[in-house]
Formats: sequence, C-alpha cells, structure tokens
Amino acid sequence: NHWEFETGTEIHTGMNITKSGVKAPFDIIPGTTIQPGTYDHNEAMLRLIGDQSKPFNFSMLAIIGGRFGGDRLTLQPAINYRIGDKFSSELSYNYNDFDLPVPNGKFTANLMRLRLSYSFTPQVLLQLLTQYNEVSDTVSNNLRFSWLRSANSGLFLVYNEVDDQGLGALPRGREFIVKYSHIFDVL
Repeated sequence: NHWEFETGTEIHTGMNITKSGVKAPFDIIPGTTIQPGTYDHNEAMLRLIGDQSKPFNFSMLAIIGGRFGGDRLTLQPAINYRIGDKFSSELSYNYNDFDLPVPNGKFTANLMRLRLSYSFTPQVLLQLLTQYNEVSDTVSNNLRFSWLRSANSGLFLVYNEVDDQGLGALPRGREFIVKYSHIFDVL
C-alpha cells in the first residue's frame, strides 16, 4: 500500500514472500558461511519518504524478516539535499542486523553512502558515489561523467577505486572506463 499526503510525504508498506537458492557455500562475512539450500521467508517493509519537492528531505526504509534461514533487520535512513535542478546529494546509512542459524551467525553489517550529482546541462552530468563498508573496512569511489544524447545513450567516462583498510590506505583496485553508446534507427 502507498499513501501520499497533501504535504508531499509518502508512506509505503509491503509484505514480501521470498525464495532464495544457494548452490555453493559462501561467506556472507568472514567466518560466517551460508550453506547450499533453498530459503523461504517473509518480510515486512515500511518506507517513509519526506516531501521530495523541498530542497531538504528525509527518508527511512525498514525491513523486518527472514534471510538465509535466520532473521534480519534492515534500517536505511537517508538525508537528501538539492539546489534547484543543478545539484543533488544523498547521505545514507544502511544498517543490517543478522541472526542466522550458523556458527558466528549473529552480526551487523553497515554501509555508509554519499551520492553527489551536478548537472551542467540536462545532458551533461558529473556524479560521485562514495561508500564505506564497515565489515570489510573498505572505501570505494565511483566518479562518472556523462554526455548524454537520447534514451541514456552517449559518452560515459567512469573512474572506480576501491581502498582497503579505510581512509588513507593504498588503493586496492583502480579502473578507468570509456563507454560510448549510440541508438540506430534500423527501420
């Protein structure tokens, strides 16, 4: 169900029935292994979205339910700020509390995220995504310049960097990507 109020505030509720299949064991975090199998769960979702027409707004997502045979609570608060149609930003925190029926199955996994976007024109954009993963103590950055044509085609210049052991560590991985896409009218 979705409710939208005259103030621009929205409340969304949901109930999800999930089925996850795992073919090979994997570590969800170091020392906590998810075994192969089929996992059936239910989860409840509640999302609160502030008035998005305002320059400053707040949103919150809560998910309560099962995951990999155990329980999970996810909370995702976010603060959004924009200046006109040129600049937008989002600072969010993703809190995940797991209680799984495996050794070392009770843990939290947190992710902090900062998104910045500046539009020089409606077709020319500069976007930054920075994330900090608390479990792996990793900072990752994605910087993208887009010069769009139509239907999200055009020139994309992307720089990705992943740093180990938090801020100030030497980069673990860097890549620079150049992509150009064009839509052809065949008929």
